[in-house]
Amino acid sequence: MKMVADDATFEAEAAVFKKKLKMLEKIKGRHTELITQYIPPGTDRSTVMNTLSEEINQSSNIKSPSTRKNVQGALRKIIGLLKHINFKLPTNGLVVFAGNISESEGRSDIRLFTVTPLKVLKVKLYWCDSAFHLDHLKEMLTPNDYYALITIDKGECTIAQLSGKKYDILGHFTSAVPGKSRAGGQSSQRFERLREEAMQDFFKRMAEKFNNYFVPHVDSIKGVIIGGPGMTKNWFVEKKAIHHELERRVIAVFDTSYTDEGGIRELVQRSEDLLKDTELMRERAILEKFLQEVARNGLATYGQAEVEKAIEDGRVSTLIISEDIPWLVFRKVCEHCNNEEIEIIKDPTNYEEEKLKCTKCDSKIEVTEEIDYLDYMMEKAKAGGAIVRVISTETNEGQHFYEGFGGIAALLRYRLN
Repeated sequence: MKMVADDATFEAEAAVFKKKLKMLEKIKGRHTELITQYIPPGTDRSTVMNTLSEEINQSSNIKSPSTRKNVQGALRKIIGLLKHINFKLPTNGLVVFAGNISESEGRSDIRLFTVTPLKVLKVKLYWCDSAFHLDHLKEMLTPNDYYALITIDKGECTIAQLSGKKYDILGHFTSAVPGKSRAGGQSSQRFERLREEAMQDFFKRMAEKFNNYFVPHVDSIKGVIIGGPGMTKNWFVEKKAIHHELERRVIAVFDTSYTDEGGIRELVQRSEDLLKDTELMRERAILEKFLQEVARNGLATYGQAEVEKAIEDGRVSTLIISEDIPWLVFRKVCEHCNNEEIEIIKDPTNYEEEKLKCTKCDSKIEVTEEIDYLDYMMEKAKAGGAIVRVISTETNEGQHFYEGFGGIAALLRYRLN
């Protein structure tokens, strides 16, 4: 059970990690005022704090008053966060991003984001630019393994790869093989010979394409799956057309009705038993289980308030949450009485930090950390011993879950009487 929980936790963390990188990549500063700070595990606290303090002093030389103000504001936000967390870093380290993300000239909207790396962070880095520095984090997204897929007949061929819960079309090709009706004046025998030669040439070219896509990454391929209508797909196996390292990894040959992207989808569905350990199949299985429990009013609940209450009560065995939920969670600290507050923001575009007041003493309150709602719920779920499943909207099932159930649900250990 622990292995299943560990796998689910890693998949959930990876989904949130990818979502954050997509969001951060879209942010562009109007000037050189976006700060990136990489902090590997074991980093000396005083070294980082001194570096940031020195950067505040250095930034006083920036000629533009607005840029200078934004850079210093971002640096102070990072320092405030590190003081607040008392430098208790996650096991893999921490990357902090801060800066003015306002798209309006002259308007300041300084925000702070944190990312926990998927793998141990080995780079210590301070970076100030018009974009956040993400290269070292993107490298952690390289898939460790995937499946190579091909559907083919005499008319067309589609090559794809399945990694986790998503397949990517790498190429779609059509042939010049003539139909069975021959041109006038050609003998039946000659026409069939030319047609056969054209088919053989097309198959060989598709085998070369397939090899070119996958041979360089053969060690990462868990399996090769071949599909198509009729007997043409068997040519790859019988004629040993593909590279011998790929041939060794052929795990199935299936009949499919199509050879375009629809054929790839069909191939994935036909391979369900073989691919049951992939994220795609695990996602489909957990949603099916949830819907079954809902249908019989069993051990399931959905909706923000209901799920958060169930987590607080310790009743959640599995948190199911859509990666498309756009909400943010702001951790806030009062500058006067040190009162700490948490607020869930469903529309961050209308949020003005300078107007925030402490609910206890009405003094100015500062946002110390901005957290994706998925991160926030994962923390709460893991603290309660629950497994977390993050659901994409790239499948029909995932889209239905987001639109029909609000994208948040849970399987329960028990129901309240």
